[in-house]
Amino acid sequence: MYIFSIILFLAGGIVFISILKKQKKEEEYYDKFYFIVSKHDSFSEYINLKNRIKDQFFRLQEYVYALTEKHLSNTEFNKLVAKAGFYRMEERSLFYICAFVVFILFMLAMILLFISGKVELMMLPISCVLYYFGIKIFLEKRHKSELKKYRANFVYFLDLMATCIQTGMTMNASLEAVSDMLYRFSRLLSISIQDFTRTIKYSSLEEACDRLYRDVPISEVSEFITTVKNSAQFGAGMHTSLQELATEIRKFHFIETEEQIGLVNARMGIPLILFIMFPVIVEIIAPGLLRVMESMSLDNLS
Repeated sequence: MYIFSIILFLAGGIVFISILKKQKKEEEYYDKFYFIVSKHDSFSEYINLKNRIKDQFFRLQEYVYALTEKHLSNTEFNKLVAKAGFYRMEERSLFYICAFVVFILFMLAMILLFISGKVELMMLPISCVLYYFGIKIFLEKRHKSELKKYRANFVYFLDLMATCIQTGMTMNASLEAVSDMLYRFSRLLSISIQDFTRTIKYSSLEEACDRLYRDVPISEVSEFITTVKNSAQFGAGMHTSLQELATEIRKFHFIETEEQIGLVNARMGIPLILFIMFPVIVEIIAPGLLRVMESMSLDNLS
């Protein structure tokens, strides 16, 4: 009975302390106007454990993003991360967090292997270098994939632009209308056109064109910039120019596809010789060669 009363007393004390903490958080919630700046609609959502973990993780992402922008903003690696498809703050900071966690686990595994005597001490710095180049290769592949999707869907952007201008919209209005729909085709295309539209609105067409080509330096963007500049300078009809540009780009992509199909025959030549023609030749020659060798061995015996 004595032990049971002690357990009840401890349980009551824990409940009392938790109620006091909840009341204190509720007073802070209203006294410090957290209900105004918070993303949650009620106090129960604010103190929910799942929501608090999400808030803390979002603060961690903000801290990591601010840290990388302060120390890595001018590096080629950070620019490559942005080009590889991690455009938003949450995505970029999440990539750095995941890369750091994987690096720590990888180094712990290498240290354990070194302690057990399976690897030498020289492998630790070598593994760091290999990890860096592995991440860089991964980002470069993602960047190439983003550019491939950008090129494949750029003609659809030109078609949408030409249709909007044909209905009587200005170039700025058509860009604003089209940029929101491009996200389903290519994220890089959507973000680059949104930046292009924003730069035209708040700066100038010349600066917007230079920035667009600097962010995505491909031939399709260069031709689009030339078309836009000529239309703005000489007053040419942008609807017709964009339609002709879309037709030319489609023809160019068709020629590239034909070239790739033509390269398949050259690439299949070596496997064809090694794995088909050579075994067939051996199968044809081998019986006669064996007979000759057998007859020669019989003559030598006689």
